[in-house]
Amino acid sequence: MIDKWKNILKLNKWDITTKEIDPTSVTYPDDCPEEDKYFVGIVPQEEALHATIFHDRKLTERDIIHELLHVRYPEWTEEQVNEAEGILYKLNKDDE
Repeated sequence: MIDKWKNILKLNKWDITTKEIDPTSVTYPDDCPEEDKYFVGIVPQEEALHATIFHDRKLTERDIIHELLHVRYPEWTEEQVNEAEGILYKLNKDDE
């Protein structure tokens, strides 16, 4: 699935890996709803063309789209990434 989205987002030169982390290693504010207590984030190393997606639950296709958008468009706000993620997912969900 990562390769599919690397191709769509023109990130083919990038090496994207994933790493599962212990959920107890992440802390949340007291007012964070239970359904929002998960972690998915990407750490890009632009000079090495490598990025790692860290996660404490199973990754979804939307997670991958979202994190790769952060790599492709690092200047975008979270709101812009969220909007593009939804659009791209809907446009490409039947391509499989």
